[in-house]
Amino acid sequence: DMAQQVRTLYQQTPVSVTARGTQLVVRGEPVLLDEIGTLVGSLDVPPVQMRITVRYQQSSDSSGSGAGVSVNRNRVSAGVEQSSRSSNSSSQRHLVVQDGQSAHITSGSVRTLPFAVQGGRNPAVILEQVETRSGFVVSPQSISDQAVELNIVSFEEDPAALPGYETEAVVTIRRVEPGEWVTLGSTSTSADTERSGITYSVSSSRSDNRSFEVKVDILR
Repeated sequence: DMAQQVRTLYQQTPVSVTARGTQLVVRGEPVLLDEIGTLVGSLDVPPVQMRITVRYQQSSDSSGSGAGVSVNRNRVSAGVEQSSRSSNSSSQRHLVVQDGQSAHITSGSVRTLPFAVQGGRNPAVILEQVETRSGFVVSPQSISDQAVELNIVSFEEDPAALPGYETEAVVTIRRVEPGEWVTLGSTSTSADTERSGITYSVSSSRSDNRSFEVKVDILR
């Protein structure tokens, strides 16, 4: 607690420190009292709270075409069909953290890590603490009212260059304004199929795109 911190710092000086509920009573020489008052004022500052908003967007496009020839009562007919479909979806999730806490973001979820990530910006150390094979760990730090530093570690399900690990990790550090959207990453997949026979031909294609964005707002 605060009283014990002050006692430890001034254990070699003639100062008496007593805690009474939420009050701190200090007795000593005026010079030391002024110094301790300044110290307590700098330490007794509530941690900055920040709201992390994660935006998840997904879009998909599919198309198909087919052609065939049929014979009915000595009549030959040919037909061609085409179809296409597009869909878009977007969702947001919010999480409030304190300065120094980290958020673990995976597909469809965001949670506060129950510990302070140790090891600074070394992804190998984070991999030992976070059970994940994909996703992001975002650690915001308030620089000022107009600036936030984001330490972003992204995990990919690819063979890792780190010996003993099966996950690739990439570290990104960005300094942004509060409320500014930052792209974490995106994925894109596509597939094409084709079938044909003597009297028909069918082809189809599909593509899916996903993206993650994050912004941090400082709460007052």
